[in-house]
Amino acid sequence: MGEQQTLSGATSKLKCWRPQGIPLDEQEREELRQLCIEAVFSIWNTEHRPAHLSEIWQIVRSKTTHSKRTVDRRVNEAASPLYAGALPKIVAVTSGIYCVNPKLFTQKEEEKAKP
Repeated sequence: MGEQQTLSGATSKLKCWRPQGIPLDEQEREELRQLCIEAVFSIWNTEHRPAHLSEIWQIVRSKTTHSKRTVDRRVNEAASPLYAGALPKIVAVTSGIYCVNPKLFTQKEEEKAKP
């Protein structure tokens, strides 16, 4: 009996415990990635500077019920060629800081320069 009580006590939840959200399907992940991209572009267009993860979260959280951690993961995915394709729309400048991919603009200038 003492062993059973010890095992059940080892798995008791702390008061701060919160259940994880329902796993996202691919469409929902894509929508969150798009919201993250739009947040980075918004900060870039209005303030002409890179965006911190906390700022991206402030913009995206009004449009979703997902946690900050989930949004942070989608930002990382949006900046990765594995998820975004050959040319991601945003890039990581440094840890936790993202900006618009400058190659998006240099490609357009190169195309204009071609005869």
